[in-house]
Amino acid sequence: MGPGHFVIVAFLFYAAVLARIRPLSTQRRAIVSGVVIADTLLLWWLSNARTGAGIVIRDWMPAVQILIAYWISGAFVGPPMPGTEAWLAKWDRWLFDRAGLGRAIARAPRVVLELLEGTYLSVYVVVPLGFAMVWFGAIDLDVHRYWTVVAASELICYAMLPWIRTRPPRAVGDHPIIDSRRVALRRLNLLVLHRGSIQANTVPSGHAAGALATALMVMEYLPGPGIALMVLAFAIMAGSIVGRYHYAMDSVLGALVAIVAWLIWPA
Repeated sequence: MGPGHFVIVAFLFYAAVLARIRPLSTQRRAIVSGVVIADTLLLWWLSNARTGAGIVIRDWMPAVQILIAYWISGAFVGPPMPGTEAWLAKWDRWLFDRAGLGRAIARAPRVVLELLEGTYLSVYVVVPLGFAMVWFGAIDLDVHRYWTVVAASELICYAMLPWIRTRPPRAVGDHPIIDSRRVALRRLNLLVLHRGSIQANTVPSGHAAGALATALMVMEYLPGPGIALMVLAFAIMAGSIVGRYHYAMDSVLGALVAIVAWLIWPA
C-alpha cells in the first residue's frame, strides 16, 4: 500500500458502507459507489508503481485524495441539526460579545481583515505546499507517516459530516460583522466557496486539522519552514472564525484532531 493510502482506503470503505445504510437518493448512492470503486482501483494500481514517474504520482496522490474525500462527504449532507448549531453558536457569542472579538473586527484596520481573509484563502495550497517543502528539502522523509498523519487529520473531520450536520455561521447570519467592512478578498473567498464547497460546515474543521497537521509534520523535518506554517495554520483558524466560515469550536476541535493524529503515529 502506498504512502498514507491505508487511511484513504479506510475512508473509502466507510463511505461505501455509509452509502448503503444512509437514506441517499439513487443518484447519490451510485455516484459514491462509482467513485469509491474507481478510486480504490487507482490506489491499488499506484501501490504497485515501480517507475520513477509512478512513484512520484504515488507520493503526491494523497493531496488529491483528500479533495476527493471532501467531495464524497458532500453526498451525505442532510438537514442541519439546530441543537448542535445552537451549542456551537453559544461559544461564539461569548467570544464575540463578551470577549470583545466583535468590537475588534468592527474597529480593526482593513489591512488586518484582508490579511486574515488571505490566510484563509491560502488553506487550499497549505497541504501540497507543506509536502513540497519536505519532498524537496528533507533527506530522511518518511512519506508514509507524513501522509498518514495529514490525511487522517482531514478525513476524520470529513467522516463526521454525516453525523454532525451544521451550516457555516455566515449562512445563518451569526455575527456577520466582517460583511460591513467591504473586504476585497472576502468576495474572492465567497466565490471560491460557492464554486467548490459542499455548502456544509465540517465539525471538527478540516481546514484547521489539515493546516495544523501539515505544520506539525513539516516542523519535524524542517523546523524553520514548519514554524512559519504553524503561524499560518493559526492565522487560518483565526481567519475562519473572523470571516464566519467556521465556528470557533470547529477550529478548536480540528486542531485537537491534528494533534492526536500526530501523537498516535510517532516518528
